[in-house]
Amino acid sequence: MRFSTTTVLALLVSSAAAFSPNKLPTKVTSLLSTSPAASDEATKKPLFDPFGLYPKNSPEREEGRLQPLESSINSDTTVKDPLGIYSDKIEIDNKPMSASVPFLKRPPMLDGTIPGDRGFDPFNFSSDENALQWYRTAEIKHARLAMLAAVGWPLSELFDKKLASVFELKPLLVFQDRVPSVLNGGLDRTPGVYWAAALGVAFAIESFGILKEQNAANAGSDYTPGDLSFDPLGLAGKTGEERMFKAEAELFNGRLAMLAVTGFAVQEWLTQNAVVNETPIFFKPINLVLEQLQDAAGNGSF
Repeated sequence: MRFSTTTVLALLVSSAAAFSPNKLPTKVTSLLSTSPAASDEATKKPLFDPFGLYPKNSPEREEGRLQPLESSINSDTTVKDPLGIYSDKIEIDNKPMSASVPFLKRPPMLDGTIPGDRGFDPFNFSSDENALQWYRTAEIKHARLAMLAAVGWPLSELFDKKLASVFELKPLLVFQDRVPSVLNGGLDRTPGVYWAAALGVAFAIESFGILKEQNAANAGSDYTPGDLSFDPLGLAGKTGEERMFKAEAELFNGRLAMLAVTGFAVQEWLTQNAVVNETPIFFKPINLVLEQLQDAAGNGSF
C-alpha cells in the first residue's frame, strides 16, 4: 500500500491536534483541506470540551461547536456540574447543590438563610416546616448545654476534690477521679438539692422560651430558635450580617462541644481514667504535665 506525502502529513497533524486544541497553522490547514465536502463534514462534527481546554478565541468555541460531553449520550440530559469544572455555564443545571455534599441537591427548605445550614440533611428532617423549627430549637438548646458541659467536665475533675476539701464536703468524683455520668456511674452521689435546683432553672428557662415563641406566632412574626432576649454584653451583633455570623459561630461551637462531651464520656468509659489525666497536655500546666509523664515513665507505665 502506498501513502502520499500529503496523507502522511495529515495523519501526523491530526494526531497532534488530538492533544492540542489550538488553531493549526494556515499552511498545514491548507494541506488537510483536500476537498470542500471533507471540510464541511469536519466543521459540522461536534466537539466536547468538559475541562475547558480550548482557548476563548479558538474558532471551535467561536463557532459554537463545543458541546457538553453528556449530549453525546442523551441530548435532553441537563449537565450537572456541582464542582464547577465546566467553563461554559449555558447548558448547566443551576439548581442549588448541597455545600457539604456537592453531588446532592440542597433540600428545598434549606435555602442557606438558616444559621448553620450547609445543605446536609440525609434523614430528611427538613421535610416539614414545623418539624424543622422544632429540630432547630432542640439543636441550639443541646449545643448550649454541651458547651457548658465541655467546660464543666474537665474543671470538675481538676477542682472537685480541692473545693470539697475547702468546704469540708465529700468529693463527688468516682474511681480514678472521673466525673459522675451514665457510663461512669456515681450519679447517686449528687445531692438531691442540686437536682431540684437544676430542674427548677431548666423549667423556668424552657417555659420562658415556649411563651416567647407562642407570642411571636400570635403576632405573626418570625421566631429565632434560642432567642430569649438575653444579651447583656451585646454579643449578638447589630447588623444582619453580624447576627448571622454570631449565630453560626454559636451553633458550630455547640456542635463541636456535643461531639467533645460524647468523646469525654466514651473515653473515660473505655480507659477507666479521667480525661484530664489521660490527655493532661490539654487541661494542665506544662510543668504538671512533665511531672506526670516522668512519674509514668518511672513506674513503667509510660
